[in-house]
Amino acid sequence: MNLILKKIFILSTIIHVYTNINAQSHHFFDGTDELTKEIMSNAEMQIEKVRKGNFTIQIQNLKDLKSKDIQIELVEHDFTFGTNLFGLDEIADQNLAKQMAIKTIEELFNTVIVCDYWGRTQSNKTKKPKWKYTDYQMEFAEKYSKKNRYHALLFSYPRWFHTYKTEEELWVIIEQRIKDVAKRYGDEINEVDVINEFINYQYWDKNPHAKYLKTTKFPDFAKPENGARVLKLARKYLTKSKLVVLETNIWSVSNPIYQEIYDYHKKLIAMEVDYDYIGYQAHYYALQNTPFQEGTKQWGPRTFMMDEINRGMEQMATLGKPIIIAEFNPPSRNNKNKNPNQPSLTDEEIAAWEVNFYTLMFSKPYIDGITRWFTIDNLGGRGMDAGIVSEEGVLKPNYFALKNLIKEKWHTKWKGKFSKEKIEFRGFYGKYKVTVEGYKDETINLNKSNLSLNLNLRKN
Repeated sequence: MNLILKKIFILSTIIHVYTNINAQSHHFFDGTDELTKEIMSNAEMQIEKVRKGNFTIQIQNLKDLKSKDIQIELVEHDFTFGTNLFGLDEIADQNLAKQMAIKTIEELFNTVIVCDYWGRTQSNKTKKPKWKYTDYQMEFAEKYSKKNRYHALLFSYPRWFHTYKTEEELWVIIEQRIKDVAKRYGDEINEVDVINEFINYQYWDKNPHAKYLKTTKFPDFAKPENGARVLKLARKYLTKSKLVVLETNIWSVSNPIYQEIYDYHKKLIAMEVDYDYIGYQAHYYALQNTPFQEGTKQWGPRTFMMDEINRGMEQMATLGKPIIIAEFNPPSRNNKNKNPNQPSLTDEEIAAWEVNFYTLMFSKPYIDGITRWFTIDNLGGRGMDAGIVSEEGVLKPNYFALKNLIKEKWHTKWKGKFSKEKIEFRGFYGKYKVTVEGYKDETINLNKSNLSLNLNLRKN
């Protein structure tokens, strides 16, 4: 072996050894450890307490039904389990990843995000909005019987705002935008993201939307008085939709931007502004190439641990306003990070971490839902590992983990025979399908405000 080959061999050995040591330097990571045991144990107990009820169904025509088999099965949770439709319309129908994404949406989720980016819908201020992309998503939601959350009234801004000289002129444009959305979709919109990321925009010098707005007279919604004004407009025209104010940045109590978000909502609430949800964009990426297992330099080594996440949620909950996880992705590599060795977790670690995150969020009585931002890896943002379907169309471990939660662990199916007028059972709040041979299937809603009901089954 000549000298050059020896050097190559030695260098390769060093790299191999270093890589193995580095890969083995952290234990399996799922966001839990000894310090989170009590929190996660309490979460399991809380789910039983806050997500389930004792139900009574009074059968009206029992004489016709005696000795017949009956099945009552949960088909849709009251709690929102959602995912994002962004980009699906631009993928060919024969694409395997799209096919598998639609399969998962049909199977697991009761809600979808409909993305309407103003700059795309109305790129020319002298022409009417083009609703092609949004129509596709709204029609998709209707076809598959999914609720929707409209994202967003005011985001991805047209590049003609700078032609207006005053803020009041732009308020007229804002009102017209809201009127246009309301005229097009109106009562079809279940929830709508109204104010999006404006606290963070103050610090995002490289973000194209934030950067552009700073060159215009567009009102700063980070000022509570402007937030109140735009929410009032949204309520005026979207009378039946739930209004969401959402922000990104990790909700760590050690994060000063999180504290600004908290203070902002506190001021809106003190001003008695009418809106329905505080929205958390729970995007989990490593910062400054620090491994997830080590947290972040800014907010501490437990940033991605369930106890630290819990602290952030609990502080926001003190405001008394319901919360939704408006956008979620698990710890993921970031496609904007050019480091080929950026921190990552295995697919199995991501699945386990997600199970713990969903469990913790589902246990909170003040949280009404979790909506994923990625169905397919990389589609819709930075999340290289954030979907439940790979770009090749493979169902990932976190898909199976989530399916086990929603369809098995957090599922209710009651079977029995008619023997008395009352059927009593304990189950998760939601929509149930009642099946009896020879009779039409019935759909009933059982929840906190409707624990008992009368049922008259009809023959086929």
